[in-house]
Amino acid sequence: MLTLELNGKQQIVPHGSAVTDLLSIIGSVDNNVAVVINDRIIRPDKRSTHQLQEGDRVEILIFAGGG
Repeated sequence: MLTLELNGKQQIVPHGSAVTDLLSIIGSVDNNVAVVINDRIIRPDKRSTHQLQEGDRVEILIFAGGG
């Protein structure tokens, strides 16, 4: 298992997990989120191949409309 920091809290995921796996685990498979890992934006087309590493700092940001 890998231990990550997800939005400031500890999150454990299986070894070999990609960003899409993490999104699935937390119930956020929608493309209306931004994913930032260690201060780098992970584009939606790279999420299935970007492997998570021990100690990664992950921020998931939800887009919200308004006016």
